[in-house]
Amino acid sequence: MTRKNDAIAGLRWQRKHRRPRGVRTSGFPVIAALLLMAALLTACAPRSLVPDNGPPEAAEPPSEAARTTLEFWHTYSELEERVFREEVLPLFEQDHPEIRIQDVRKDYTEQLKTNIMASAADGQQPDVMRMDIIWVPEFAKQGLLTELSELEGFDTLQTQFIGSLLETNRYGEGYYGLPVNANTKAAIFNMRLLREAGLSEPPSTFGQLIAAQEQLNSSYPGLSSVGICCAASWGTLPYFWTFGGQLTDEGYTRASGYLDSSQSLAAIAKLQDWVTRGIISRSILTGDPGTWDGLLKGDLLMIDEAHWFYSANRDGEHAEVLSDMQVAPFPDDVRPGTSIIGGENLVLFSNTRYSEAAWTFIRWMMQPQPQLLMARTGLIPTIRDVQPAGGEAWFTPYSAQLDHALPRPPVPAWTQIDDEFARMIERILTGEQPLEEAVRDSAARIDELLSQG
Repeated sequence: MTRKNDAIAGLRWQRKHRRPRGVRTSGFPVIAALLLMAALLTACAPRSLVPDNGPPEAAEPPSEAARTTLEFWHTYSELEERVFREEVLPLFEQDHPEIRIQDVRKDYTEQLKTNIMASAADGQQPDVMRMDIIWVPEFAKQGLLTELSELEGFDTLQTQFIGSLLETNRYGEGYYGLPVNANTKAAIFNMRLLREAGLSEPPSTFGQLIAAQEQLNSSYPGLSSVGICCAASWGTLPYFWTFGGQLTDEGYTRASGYLDSSQSLAAIAKLQDWVTRGIISRSILTGDPGTWDGLLKGDLLMIDEAHWFYSANRDGEHAEVLSDMQVAPFPDDVRPGTSIIGGENLVLFSNTRYSEAAWTFIRWMMQPQPQLLMARTGLIPTIRDVQPAGGEAWFTPYSAQLDHALPRPPVPAWTQIDDEFARMIERILTGEQPLEEAVRDSAARIDELLSQG
């Protein structure tokens, strides 16, 4: 319930319970006599230190009919779903026996977003959903989500999240979700090769990394310092930001003046130069060799990747060589090493009949206990100072990297902006279009997309 609705509810209560007009309040003698008679009867009654009716009975849990049932859609994996159902939900329903959660797993496909919007148009949407962070502004623009920043308790919650995670829920001046789990990309280094170059620790700057490659080039002529997955924003924005670039203004209203600023042009020129010089592998354009294979086989000194690199490789053919890899924060350059934010947010659909119960569930999921339970599946908690006991060695660097990670602009047109940004990078790296011209054209097109709200 919003603060405005709280005020309205209070006025309704006062109107309901105020004294009716015309009722007299001067009947004091009659009332006083009745009270005196009751007091005398009580004084004459025998007293006992032993209760007559025994101990009070424990309150019975509400009947199934009296419970509020919330429908919760999510895209958890099989392992995540099992932990959520078997460990997290029982704790929630123990704390809130009046609320039952009916969870529904959805496969994350290209059609999922369209299907959810169609369900909402037909009034068949869930009450709460665990949603990809890049979808939130688009759903908010359609009027499908409740603005959580208007609800009681939001002000207290918003201070507990790591870094810029809450920003992924922003649309306009409001926030329409809360981050329930996060991911980001940190640097993963081939320490076997770096030790050959004389480094005992991962390099803290890109300058140190390039110097290591130059020292190793005579022995490994095909070696590159960095492997980047692709030209899309997920691959290139961390470097663009770290090299000093800025995509839009802080309010996400304009790219002109930011994407085409001298600092941003210098950042893209550095990216272009490093591809030309072989510091960055050409897999950024071709996808071949893959960054994982390139790192594990010794063709790359560093890749940037999320924590699933470890969970995917620790039991396979690369398990042994994985011990030569070490995760660390993104190296510094013009700015401190800055990565990109991924993950999921919890959102409350606007036409739910049970907004109060749904808000209770969302807030509960932001507590340490459910966050720690889900962290055992590999999901990174979103609140500060939550560290799984005996967690994986890679967990701390990823959690620390979130303090130096930025969201993709939380705007409804992000998918189209991402496509435009990726095509711009490709045109520049392949020489199809001169750098400044390509950036200027893309900034103008992104301005048009941002103007659509």
